[in-house]
Amino acid sequence: LPDSEPFAPDSLERYQINAQLLNTLVNGEDPVQLYARHRAAGNLPYGAFGELFWQSQTEEMQEVAAEVSGQRQSAESWEINLPLNGVQLTGWLPQVQADGLLRWRPGVLNMNDGLLLWLEHLVYCALGGKGESRMYGRKQSHWRFKAIDAEPALTLLNEYVTAYQVGMAEPLMLLNKSGGAWLDASFDRKSRQLLDDEATQKKAFNKLLQAWQGGFQVEGEGSDPYLQRLSRTLDDEAVELIIAAARQWYLPVRLAHQDDE
Repeated sequence: LPDSEPFAPDSLERYQINAQLLNTLVNGEDPVQLYARHRAAGNLPYGAFGELFWQSQTEEMQEVAAEVSGQRQSAESWEINLPLNGVQLTGWLPQVQADGLLRWRPGVLNMNDGLLLWLEHLVYCALGGKGESRMYGRKQSHWRFKAIDAEPALTLLNEYVTAYQVGMAEPLMLLNKSGGAWLDASFDRKSRQLLDDEATQKKAFNKLLQAWQGGFQVEGEGSDPYLQRLSRTLDDEAVELIIAAARQWYLPVRLAHQDDE
């Protein structure tokens, strides 16, 4: 048992609570019952601390829910049956609206969220979808992709399937935090291209290093035990692999993203 009363849930517990809270708000339901259930289960801090925590999370989730609710339409599931690079991709694509895909997350969206939506978007387009794909998260973070023709969507999906097959035999250093930090620092929003000049790349390397090492109260990506087995130290070879993977797999996502700013 812990020696002291927790004043806030840990990051995983907070994410799980917020996911339920956000879905409740998006569906137009009253979150009071959800609050009572979590409080009775002991998932919230005791007394006033729990009330303050719930109030702050509700305010943050209401911002995301307001963005999503205004765009929700009736939706259906599409069956997936696509031949890709010697394999058959089968399953269901859920929540397909007449105007495209609409997704939401209770956290600040990152490169992995963008990649997941991009893959769903490619499947949607390969099946003949003509709408947009959108995802919304905290702090006004979002991803948005316009429709592309079915043929180029299939070509891109084949490339990702090939990468998956390679990754089953040899790990790909496609790192959300480190690779994403390098890409964000290297990508120029106005010209929509990577900047390879020395000053920009020095800054981008420092951002990558910071994401790998972490800092005060922020755990670095390099502390992940699986990544430690692949690369105990961030040597030049590891950096090159991280950058190469970000260029190949994250950059197309960033280029396809329709930035409103």
